Parts: sequence; C-alpha cells; structure tokens
Amino acid sequence: MSAKAASILILVNALVSALCIGAYAWWFAPQRAPGLAVLDVGELYRLKETQVSAVLVQPDSSDADRAQALKGASAFGLEVTALIQSLPEECRCLILARGAVVGSARRVPDLTPEVRRRLGL
Repeated sequence: MSAKAASILILVNALVSALCIGAYAWWFAPQRAPGLAVLDVGELYRLKETQVSAVLVQPDSSDADRAQALKGASAFGLEVTALIQSLPEECRCLILARGAVVGSARRVPDLTPEVRRRLGL
C-alpha cells in the first residue's frame, strides 16, 4: 500500500469516527444535568398566614369572609404541594428548599416570586 493510499484511509477513518461520535452525542447521549432553582416554602406559608390573619382580625369582616379565609388556609397546603410537584417539569430543573442552600445563591434562580404570583400571595 502506498503512503498516499494509507493517508487517505487514515483520513477517511478519522472522519467516520468523528461522525459516529458526533451522532452519538447528538442522539443517544443523556441530556445535560438539570439546572438548579430554589424555593422558599416557609415564606409562602408565612405570607398565607399573614393574609388569613388580616381577614380574621379585621373588625368589619363578616363571618362568611372569615370562614372563606379559613377554608382557603386549609386548602393551601394541597395547592402548594400540587404546584411544587409540577414545577420541576415546567422549569426542567431540580428545586431545592431555600434553607438547603448554604452560602451565596446569587447564581441560582429563585422561583419564590413566581410561585407567590401563582398562589395570589
């Protein structure tokens, strides 16, 4: 085999190998690790508690308003749980409790304002 034929064979093998590796990385390789986000669940409960307390201690609120506030407070846990379970699928990220993050979390997105908006807090 001549040197020219050998170099062409090596070049073709290198190109085919590169194409195979690229195809694997494109189609078969697992997706990148999910991103991270934080959520302050304690803040959500404190805001709901403040919202319900404001209705309960208001002297001009009716019994129906108070009953509605207590009913909303009792359903709040289920509403928060359902929302928290759907968040990782929506953001395609792993959600950590704010208290679990040690140090500065400036580079980790905080989903608390969005969840507050969705819950009407």
